[in-house]
Amino acid sequence: MDELKHRAGEKLEALHVAAKSAADNGKSRVNDIIETTSETTRKIREVFNELWHNELIAEGRDRAAAWTREAVRRIKEGAPPLSPVLLYEELLALWHDRVWRRSMMLFACGVVVGGSAGVLLGLRAARRAPAGPHARALHSQPDHSVLLVEDAVAPGAGYGEVLVRVQSFSVCTIDRGALRGRAHLLRTLLYRGHVTVGRGFAGVVLDVGQGVTDLEMGDEVWGCVSEWNGGAATELLTIRSTRVSKRPRGMAADTAASLPWAGGTALIALRQLSYTPENCKGKRVAVCGAASGEGCALVQLLSGWGAHVSALAPRHAALTLKDLGAQDFVDIEGSRELAWSRLEARATRAGPWDAVLACAAPELPPPDLANVSGLLKATASRKSLVDLRAGTMITDRLPTPFAIIFATTFYTFRVIRWLVGCGTHTDWLEDDYRLREGLDTLAKLVDRGALAPILDKVYLPQEFESALAHACSDDAVGTTVIRFP
Repeated sequence: MDELKHRAGEKLEALHVAAKSAADNGKSRVNDIIETTSETTRKIREVFNELWHNELIAEGRDRAAAWTREAVRRIKEGAPPLSPVLLYEELLALWHDRVWRRSMMLFACGVVVGGSAGVLLGLRAARRAPAGPHARALHSQPDHSVLLVEDAVAPGAGYGEVLVRVQSFSVCTIDRGALRGRAHLLRTLLYRGHVTVGRGFAGVVLDVGQGVTDLEMGDEVWGCVSEWNGGAATELLTIRSTRVSKRPRGMAADTAASLPWAGGTALIALRQLSYTPENCKGKRVAVCGAASGEGCALVQLLSGWGAHVSALAPRHAALTLKDLGAQDFVDIEGSRELAWSRLEARATRAGPWDAVLACAAPELPPPDLANVSGLLKATASRKSLVDLRAGTMITDRLPTPFAIIFATTFYTFRVIRWLVGCGTHTDWLEDDYRLREGLDTLAKLVDRGALAPILDKVYLPQEFESALAHACSDDAVGTTVIRFP
C-alpha cells in the first residue's frame, strides 16, 4: 500500500510539474505575442509620424490650410469660395513643382496598376463556376442562337428572393428583340447569366430566402421577367419575391404562363389611356394586331367594360376574337402594307375611334405610317394612338464614351439608394404592372371571369426556334408557351 501511495504521489507530482511547465510556456507565448504586437504598433506609429512630418506632406498640409483660410475669408466677404483664377494658379504652381509632379505621377501609376490588378482578379473570380443546383436552361449565344443546356447552375435564394421551379414560360416578339441586342447595356449592368428569353412563367416555389413572408415552399406562382433582367427559360429560376405572385387556383401551368406578360402589357396600355370600367362604356376602340397575346387580353377587358371594340387581325383569328367580345373585325390577310389603309377605310364608313391600340403583331406596319387624323375622333388626343411594340432603347444607341458615363452614373445612383436605405434591388426600373401589383390584379380579373388566358401552342425546350418563329408569325392567336417536361 505504501508503495502504491508513493507511485501515485510521484505521478501527481509529475502532472503538477507538466501543468506548471505548460502554463509557463503559455504565459511566455502570450507575452511574446503582446511584445510583438506592441513592437509592430510602435513601428507603424513611427512610420506614420515620419510620413506625417515629411517635408512634402507638411508642405501639402500648409497649402491645404492656406487654401481653407482663403476660402473662409472669401465666404465671409461674400465672394465665391472657389475662384477659377485662384484654382488655376494653384494647379499651375503644383505642376511646376518637380517633387510634387513626380509624386502625382507615381500615385497615378499606382492607381492604374492597382485598378488593373483588381479588375483582373474580379474577372478571374467571375469566371469561376458558381455552386448551386443544376437544371435545364436555354442559354443565348453571341450569334443570336439559343442552346439547350442540361446542367445549368442555378444560384440559391438570397435575401428577399425565392427559388422557383419553372414549369412553363411564354415567348413573344420581345424575345427576338432581346436576342438581337435590345436592352443589352442595361442587361450587362444588372444581369450576369446566359438566359435572356422567356417573359411570362408559371411554376412552384422550391425555396424561400430570408425576409420573404408572403410565399412559402409549394406555392403555385406566376410572374414575368423584363428583358434587362434575363429571362425565365430555366428550370430553376431565382427571382425577387416582389416579381412573383400566387397564380389563380386550379389554373394549369401552361395556361398560367401565357398571361403575366401579355396581361401586364394590356393593363399598361389601358392605364396610358386612363380607361377604367367606370369611364369606358360607349367608347369606340380599335385594337390592331388583336390576335397577339396582349391584343386578346385588351379585347376581353374593353368589351367587358362596355366599349365597342374593332379588331384588326388576320382572317383565321376572326371567330376567336368575336368570341372574346370584338364587335367589328377588319381583315388584313396578306395586306400588311395596306393595314392602316383598311382601318382608315373602316373609319370612313363606320366612324373614327376614341383610341387606337397597336399591339406587337408582325402583320402590322409601324404606327408612323398611319393617318392619325383619319383614325381618331377630333376630340381625341393624339396620345390616344398607343404603340405597345418595344422599340430600341436609348441606352442601346449610346456610343462608348457615353455608355461608360451612363454605367458610372447608374452604379452611383444604386449606391446612393443603398446608402439612404432603399436597398440594392432594381424594382424601380419595372412598371408596377410587371410586379406583384399587376400580377394580383390579373389574378382578380381571372377569378371574376373578366379575363381568360388565350393559349396558342405548347412546345418543348428543344423546339425553341420553332416556338419563337410561330410566336412572331401571322399564324399565332394568343400566346405561345414552352413547357419543361
